[in-house]
Amino acid sequence: MSTPVHVIEMSASERDHAFSVCRELADEFRAVGPRHDAENSFPHEMAARLRALRLPGLNIPKRYGGWGADIATTARCVELLAYGDPAIALGFNMHFGVIGFFRGMWSQEHQTRYFPGVASKGHLFDGAYSETRAGVMGLADTRAVPVSGGYRVSGRKSWGTLSLAADFHTFNATITNPDGQLPTDHAERAAREVMFVCPATAKGVRIDKTWDALGMRASGTETVVFEDVFVPKDDLVSSAFRPGLFANLEWQTLSFASIYLGLARRAYDETLAVIRGKRLGAVSEAADVKVSEQQLVQVGIGEMCVLIESAANTIEVAATRLNEGRGLPDDPSRRLGWLEIPKVVSTENAIRVVDIGMRLVGGGAFRRGHVLEKLYRDARSGPFHPLTTDQLMQHLGRAELG
Repeated sequence: MSTPVHVIEMSASERDHAFSVCRELADEFRAVGPRHDAENSFPHEMAARLRALRLPGLNIPKRYGGWGADIATTARCVELLAYGDPAIALGFNMHFGVIGFFRGMWSQEHQTRYFPGVASKGHLFDGAYSETRAGVMGLADTRAVPVSGGYRVSGRKSWGTLSLAADFHTFNATITNPDGQLPTDHAERAAREVMFVCPATAKGVRIDKTWDALGMRASGTETVVFEDVFVPKDDLVSSAFRPGLFANLEWQTLSFASIYLGLARRAYDETLAVIRGKRLGAVSEAADVKVSEQQLVQVGIGEMCVLIESAANTIEVAATRLNEGRGLPDDPSRRLGWLEIPKVVSTENAIRVVDIGMRLVGGGAFRRGHVLEKLYRDARSGPFHPLTTDQLMQHLGRAELG
């Protein structure tokens, strides 16, 4: 699988317009986010707003009617949306991430078939690539049985983020033997793992509402179920699912990283807003204590700033190097590890930022409904995105040790 080539299509003014649109939409995310978090519900009204703004076409190439956003511009837009509400942004980020995959994985024929609808009609795509037993790392248990004109697909896909609003499901499945059994030879099974597209309204497709999590509750991460779904052969859109996915993984790693960078920036600003105006009044040591003058508080704010800017710089450098096509490992395994570093830095730093913010603000931040309490829960999902933090450390260590 060849290394993706990143092309910059947008002018500076077009990028500024995209950022402005995302800031305005982030304000709407911010307004509705707490209610959807409390109700554990998906913000369908925000899907309508996304379509009205034509934002689904953000990183669709201009030749198909899209905005033409590159990896750096897309990452920045995602960060701005996440500042408003990271859970809602995470849901819609699934679409931006998979569109990025498709730019590198799909043939021109398939892009010509699907991308104009994204740009003009706001079609949303999800990516149901996870098996319950092993997430995206597990070869597909979902079976595609060859039949006349296509395949009969059956299986369950967990972690189906955005599945409630998607117009099309994209998913990986393994093409079975004619008798419907998976190949017993491991190499053959891996070679038969492919990607399909099917309309969300296809007969035999349903969504099981299984999402009741600690955080990211408005992301709509449900289970997509396929029960003997007929998929025409023309909707097999990639015969090299796993190599294609990992060759284009920057669209996931940098967008995930940007979600948690936006989360951390929001936590930082919320903490500053409290600290700057907080006074303890009379305590045993002094007649009046201004919290912002306490050395411990100043050190904490400084550490938050370091954590945020180190994550921001890591994302920016990675995106710039991708756009310029320089300084990237040639070996696919090392390239994968390199691309995961910004995500791990951003997700782990976001957890630390919120932890510090809660301690500095005090016990009030521990109450349900406080913005830092929500961000504390949302941040905890970061290390679970593939590759997980532990998987990346092992991957890097193994590569360095040969």
